[in-house]
Amino acid sequence: MLLWLCCLTTSLRADPILIGTTQSPSPQSLHIEEQLRTVYNQLGLQVLFIPMPSERRLRQVSNNQLGADLFRICQLGDDDDTLVTVQAKLGDLYLQAFSLSEQRLTNWQQQSELIVVHVRGLKMAELTPFAGSRLEVTDLTQAFGMLLQGRADIMLEDQLSAEAYLQQYQLPELTRVNLAPFAVCHVLSQELSHLAEPLQLLLQAIQN
Repeated sequence: MLLWLCCLTTSLRADPILIGTTQSPSPQSLHIEEQLRTVYNQLGLQVLFIPMPSERRLRQVSNNQLGADLFRICQLGDDDDTLVTVQAKLGDLYLQAFSLSEQRLTNWQQQSELIVVHVRGLKMAELTPFAGSRLEVTDLTQAFGMLLQGRADIMLEDQLSAEAYLQQYQLPELTRVNLAPFAVCHVLSQELSHLAEPLQLLLQAIQN
């Protein structure tokens, strides 16, 4: 069955498929890149991973300017018909809340006076309810900057991207708490929707 799918989807396409990826790579994101490189190669396709901001990646996949996004939460495509989710779980990500003050993190979701910042397009944060004011920025540099400058009380980011960023730039230790875990999947543009099922089967095969 898998051999038949590989033969069916093999393309004469000379250019690699462009896949948006995080600007703050982590061991998990690099492992997912390797898995995806493997299964695309099995389909006779080359890929090129391009680091870019989260919201820009999502917009370009939605507009068919990028072929795919490395991973997003699996339910992303449920309310966006411009995106196609490959239904093979690639792992789990924890959303984390950061603050300069441990006390401020106590019941922060119920405190309407707080300013909560996160990167625009981070669906995990968008799905997280809270009573405070939501502030969306372009990238992690701006998000951490707002927090460290005291212009925001809480910052939301996925655990792996935040840890990679903190290690890269050696920022001061911040108080953090884990929120909900989210399963993540590979996401395709509509232009590559025909690859969703073959990629799903191949990913499930190498994970078993």
